[in-house]
This record gives sequence, C-alpha cells and structure tokens, in this order.
Amino acid sequence: MKLKNTTIIEDLERWIEAYLKHIQALSYSNNTFLLYRRILLEFVEYSLDYQDEMQINDIKTTFLVNFLNYLENNSKNGNKLSKKTKITYLRVLTSFFYFISDNNDDLFIFSFDMKKIRFRTEKAEEKLNYLNENEIIRLNNVLEKEKAKKEVYNSFRNSLLIKLMLYGGLRISEALNVKLCDFEEVDDELEYFKENIQDSDYIMQTSTGKHLNRSNAFLIVNNIYAKALISKKGLHLLRHTLAMRLTAKGTNLVVIQKILRHANLNTTTIYAKATNDTIKAALLNN
Repeated sequence: MKLKNTTIIEDLERWIEAYLKHIQALSYSNNTFLLYRRILLEFVEYSLDYQDEMQINDIKTTFLVNFLNYLENNSKNGNKLSKKTKITYLRVLTSFFYFISDNNDDLFIFSFDMKKIRFRTEKAEEKLNYLNENEIIRLNNVLEKEKAKKEVYNSFRNSLLIKLMLYGGLRISEALNVKLCDFEEVDDELEYFKENIQDSDYIMQTSTGKHLNRSNAFLIVNNIYAKALISKKGLHLLRHTLAMRLTAKGTNLVVIQKILRHANLNTTTIYAKATNDTIKAALLNN
C-alpha cells in the first residue's frame, strides 16, 4: 500500500482498515479488537483539526504525547489518565504505526522515542505559528500590488484564497472548493470572478482551467509570504492568525470555535493560552 494518497484523515482510515484486518487474522480476542479499534478511531478524531497542516508521515513523538493530553482534557470525569491506560494507548498506536512501517510501499519508517512519551507528565506545548499585525499589512500590500501590476486571473485567485483563510477561517480543503454560487453577496473582491467564470465553476483553478490542488496552493502561498518578507511558511497559520486576532479582541471562545469549526472547545483554548503567555512575556520584559 502507498503510505499516503490524500489527507492525513483518509490515509489513517485506510491504514486502520488494513491493520484491523491484520489483527483479526492473528485471532485477537473480540474485546481486544474492539479496544484497538476504539483507540485508533479516537486518534483519528484528534487528528481532524490537523488535516490541513500535516500528512501521515509528519506524525512524530510530540503528536502522540499531545493526543494523550487531549484525552485527559476531554475525559468525562476530568481525571488524569493512569500510567497503565497511557501505556495501553501507546502500545496500540505504536503497534499500528509499526504495521504501517512494515507494509508501506514507500519504505517509510515511523520512529518514536518511547521513553520520552512514557515518562513525560507535562503537556508538550505546541508552538503556535501566526502572523503579527505588521506581517498582515505587508501580506495585504503584496496581494493588492500583484492585482494592480498584472490584472490576471491568478492574482485575484491568490488574493481570495489567502483572504478566505485569513479572514474567513476556512481550511485549505474548503477554500480550494469554493464556487461563486457559494457566496450570498458579490462584493468588489468577487466582481472579477463574476465576469470571468460561471457560478458553478471552482474559483480556485489554474490558468489552464484545472482545479488548483493543495500542493500547488502551498507553494503559491509560501511564495507570496516571501514577497511580503515573511519567513513563516504554511497554510494553516492563516487560520491560526484569525483565531489569535479574535482572541486578542476578547471574542468568546465558543464563537471562535464555531468560526473555525473545531470539533472540541479544548482545541480552541490553545489560542487563549497563547495570548495570555504573550501578555505575560510582555510584562516581564517591560
């Protein structure tokens, strides 16, 4: 099997199906089979919020650690996971990823530092990557200059693609699939497309009329960052930026959760913590 075909979620589901057939063939008990299946499906649910910023081969030790912390934060009784439970989860996950390592056609090998996972008790903090206000201004300036310099389809397409994620909170998979008919109102930003494509056409298309894919979008957006003298890379940081700006303005976290369509509010609270950490650092350095 190919290691990856599409998104991290679809690839995980594909490999889970193969893995479950594998352990069934090994005559695992029904209870063990159900336990393994439940743990792997929980892992898929956790991965949903990362499908636009990573692929299956990007899964590292820290991702597994944060999955365990996610489970603790979302436990019904609020209790911490016991060491025994954590070891069970890790045993299932490592068995799953070793199965992928042994059976993928790309010869990719997952390597996890199990000692680091097993004895770590504090959450591995994920550094939030987002644009500051000066970077946003520079980014918008580049987008407007590109549209003014050469009034071609790609310039308007790139501008809308970035703004849908930066101001609308769309995931890249959502932004790539928008059509004119998806918008209730056509403002100046969309007027150009109304004159050039049909309502049922994908807006995000190449100069040859093909549907723009995720890989090309990644390269295009990173190239625009470079023109704006922004060293950061990636598509998901645009959604991070929106969340950080809304949090800084005091927007209710439930509202931010709905805007970003996070499956769980705990995913959204990382932005509030990041904002508090920024304030603390500023006061300490004052």
